[in-house]
Amino acid sequence: MPSILIADDNGDLRKVLAWLLQPRGYDTLQAGTGKETIETAIAAQPNLILLDLRLPDMNGIDTARAIKKDRRTMHIPIVGWSAYFGSRWREEALRAGMVAYMEKPLSAPVIEATIKRFIQTGN
Repeated sequence: MPSILIADDNGDLRKVLAWLLQPRGYDTLQAGTGKETIETAIAAQPNLILLDLRLPDMNGIDTARAIKKDRRTMHIPIVGWSAYFGSRWREEALRAGMVAYMEKPLSAPVIEATIKRFIQTGN
């Protein structure tokens, strides 16, 4: 079963996304900080990371760069999201190694379509 790491400082949002994704056949993992996201990515090797740009200890851009620099996690696709609007944030997210960037508020159909586009199941 493909796994998705949901990284956001908002615990309620993480729970809602897990509730949305689990019945659709995804295992979900959760992280609330950049450090926790990096550690979980290394340990669990998820098929995809959904990463907020604003985390309490480090921003999502720096978190993505750290994940992409590590040989153990560089293969994992990262989809960024934030309430930050504008092409500047999208461009910075893509330069950091993210495969896509979504602006909050997020809708279930957009999340699902984005996940299906980028998830790697190893098949």
